Amino acid sequence: MPREKIYRAGMIPFFVDNNDNIQMKFMIPSDQKYGGGEPQFAKGRIEKGESPEEAAIREASEELGLREDNVKWFFEMGVVLGRTHMYICEVEDKADFDEPHYETESTHWMTLDEFEERGRELHRPIIREAHMSFKHIKSEEDADGDYTGEEVEYN
Repeated sequence: MPREKIYRAGMIPFFVDNNDNIQMKFMIPSDQKYGGGEPQFAKGRIEKGESPEEAAIREASEELGLREDNVKWFFEMGVVLGRTHMYICEVEDKADFDEPHYETESTHWMTLDEFEERGRELHRPIIREAHMSFKHIKSEEDADGDYTGEEVEYN
């Protein structure tokens, strides 16, 4: 009997500080069999009856402590690593996160350069693409910070 295919969803929260530095939040799993001891994006299995968007938000909440009321907008990048629906979001406040749950050893805000140096190698091309997508979306904002391109609002 063939094995059931597992579909996943992942999320990368972004934050832009007052000096326009772009940071992304990553996690290190508490169990090394889930990617080793290197920073990686939050991801996990899409549960039965759950949409990819719901799964991405749930996984980011569990693994990073993401609070839904802290999300300004989110955007689906597409499918990566074969079966992982990938999302990015921008948060209002990088300190407004809950404690992650037991699957997470630690969380880290990192720049693209820091992730390129210390992040999980398998995820590096995805993080580069996510960073480019985020910069493109930010370039499409008007003076009030409203996105003028394709609809990606979350709240």
